[in-house]
Amino acid sequence: MSTQLHAISNIETTKEEVLANKGFYLEKLKALQLEHTSTPLNDDKGNFIGWKKSEGDWEYEFPTIYDAETDSVVADTEAAEIIYFYSPFEFAIRVYDKCLELICIYKYNYLYAIGHNDALNEFRKNVYDIISIFGGTEIIYLADNGCDKLSEYLELQVWEGFSYQSIKKGMLLTGLPFVSDYGLLNHDKLTYSKITEFVFDDFSDIKT
Repeated sequence: MSTQLHAISNIETTKEEVLANKGFYLEKLKALQLEHTSTPLNDDKGNFIGWKKSEGDWEYEFPTIYDAETDSVVADTEAAEIIYFYSPFEFAIRVYDKCLELICIYKYNYLYAIGHNDALNEFRKNVYDIISIFGGTEIIYLADNGCDKLSEYLELQVWEGFSYQSIKKGMLLTGLPFVSDYGLLNHDKLTYSKITEFVFDDFSDIKT
């Protein structure tokens, strides 16, 4: 089962503001000039022969839904999500009025395996640069349906339009610690059926 890494951030906006500024957000995202992802290439015998880089840049689309009456895809006016930014990079973004969701290509255990190194610093800097475009200043990491404890927040709250602050408040009430030091995350003790901490980042070292 997938355990794709997600992050949510503390933005405050409106649908009208997002739609009015969608072009501005798009240009800011493109200006980050993130590194394209690469996929392995194999020959006819399955032998690895190199890497192929993805192409393109940030784009956006609006939520849609299938209309059985017209047998067509139409705008989903009831969706909590306002806009979806996708890319050939490590990230995609869903924007809600009181929460931003950042979808990563990595698995949740990436946080527990990466440690303190240049890769972590680059990853965190990219995350901070992205959320800053939309006014975010901090994140909490979540995961999808391969991790039931964290996916409950993602699927039952984020995707339903709950605010970042209400989700964070609910997490605090559980009594589980918020861990900001990635070096304290023990990969050997990570079990998706029993999450023992929430991974939180306010990027205090990057902001200073």
